[in-house]
Amino acid sequence: MTSTHIAGVALEMRWLQPLYRRLSDRPDLLRALERDTGLRRTDLSDHRVMEHASFCDLIERLHAQGEPHICAWLALQFDPGVGFGQLYYLRSYSKLREMLAELMIYPPVIFPFGCFRFFVDWDEDSFEVHLKPYQAPTRLASRLLEEGALAWIQRIFDLSLTQRHAPLAVCSVASPSTGKEPLHALLGAPVQFDAPYSAMRYPAHLLDQMLPGGNPRIKHAIRGCYSALVCNSDAPTPLSVQLLGCFLSPDGTRDVSLESMASRLGLGRSQLRSQLSAQGMRFSDIHNAHRRRLAFQLLVLEGAPVESVVRSLGYASRFAFERAFAKWFDTTPTLARKDRLQLGPAVIAEDWSDPAALMRMLPPAAHNALDAHGLEDLQQPLASLLQAYLLGFASRANYGGKPLKHWQDLKRQLGVEHVNQLIKGLLLQTGPGRPVADLEPIWQASTEALARLPSLHWFMELRAEAQQRTMQVVAWYEVGALLMYRMLGKPYGRLLREAPFLPRALVLEQERQRFGLDRHTAGALLLAAWGLPSDAIRAQRAAGQPTTPEALRVCALFAPQRAEALGTHGQ
Repeated sequence: MTSTHIAGVALEMRWLQPLYRRLSDRPDLLRALERDTGLRRTDLSDHRVMEHASFCDLIERLHAQGEPHICAWLALQFDPGVGFGQLYYLRSYSKLREMLAELMIYPPVIFPFGCFRFFVDWDEDSFEVHLKPYQAPTRLASRLLEEGALAWIQRIFDLSLTQRHAPLAVCSVASPSTGKEPLHALLGAPVQFDAPYSAMRYPAHLLDQMLPGGNPRIKHAIRGCYSALVCNSDAPTPLSVQLLGCFLSPDGTRDVSLESMASRLGLGRSQLRSQLSAQGMRFSDIHNAHRRRLAFQLLVLEGAPVESVVRSLGYASRFAFERAFAKWFDTTPTLARKDRLQLGPAVIAEDWSDPAALMRMLPPAAHNALDAHGLEDLQQPLASLLQAYLLGFASRANYGGKPLKHWQDLKRQLGVEHVNQLIKGLLLQTGPGRPVADLEPIWQASTEALARLPSLHWFMELRAEAQQRTMQVVAWYEVGALLMYRMLGKPYGRLLREAPFLPRALVLEQERQRFGLDRHTAGALLLAAWGLPSDAIRAQRAAGQPTTPEALRVCALFAPQRAEALGTHGQ
């Protein structure tokens, strides 16, 4: 396995070919590098690699020979014409802020040795990208790699924006060195050396600049390859991610048993089980989460035939698969696909469930700063939406596949720092909000319903866990209306304007008649796409035509005059 980028663990030889041009007047040095590090002339179709240790030796040797910033120089020579999927994927986002958000959420392939961070300083009208090493670099090569990663970021910007923009300032963990081409000349900005982390500062207006290569179809088409690359990267990765890489790259036998996966990872069965257990994970959870997510993608998003999905996921029969699908999503594959198409058959499969697009429609007050601790406040629309998305995100196979139901579970699973990083990335991707006036009454009703809960006798008699679950059901009750407005636009907005004057049951019936599904079916589809547990999906579906005492009580919260009476009769 290789990382095909300048900061990677093993570098493809083709990316080193500019050295032959750079050192053309120093043939003795080139021969020494070929002899001692394995450097070779090759063409751009050759994917052979130079291992990490050899590359470190090479850049340290060149540093001693008067080329102290050769790693940064190499990054800036990258030729996009030879094909590089990671770059094409990043360029397919519509704005720079969305690309940076992707780097914050999925950084390992691009920056395997450090943590990518992003900060906006509105006082200075600028933003900074930070690369902080996971471990303090003690070897010279490690500092030079960090320097190369900074230049790689600049090269990504240069190839993605309409024109080149030099940074305003640069910080480097490397020490100052003399050479024929100083770092400030390479990067086009003053450099502070011996910094605790690497950073570059740019004008803030670039965040909302449209990328000329922005294309949602390309983004969706490449995302699967990008995800597989993350899982198969040779960067330091958790065992669960390595295991997911094996699932995504079958060996042709379709054998995904514990024994087979352990063998592919170079482990024994008991070793794999014990190492997963030490991380609080189980093989069955990871495998189940992978099959759940893949089943939704293949059947609901891509419309693959059921029989082919049954075979792909290793089920013994169609009956066994459909039973698992119903357990996961509280519906059948056929109905789930039909509901998805009602939202718009021409919509890019992944784009419809994008949380950032939904977050932009929230009230202005929702766009204030938020961190992991703020996720508990479900009365804030942004907090409730983020909590739902991140609970599903953290339940994915690469995080262990264990279904998470509470925001405290989320913090325990990922850690507060990682949760804050994800929130920051999503808020960055969201950008300035564009609140929808037609949705304002919905947020107000949800906030009032949540505030009313503690005054209801039936709610106070519930155990703490049941109270938390009920609050989530109420907080996410109208999320489907948000999705339907985004997908269906003004026709749905007209119905929302009529809704305050109609009984709720009639509003939902009107939604089904006019659009083929109601907001709760849409909400269940969205929660399923995000990866939430089946009980959250089931509660959302039950709200469409409430019959159980629990569903009727929650429904009554959105008709205040009936809430207390129904709570009394339901005891």
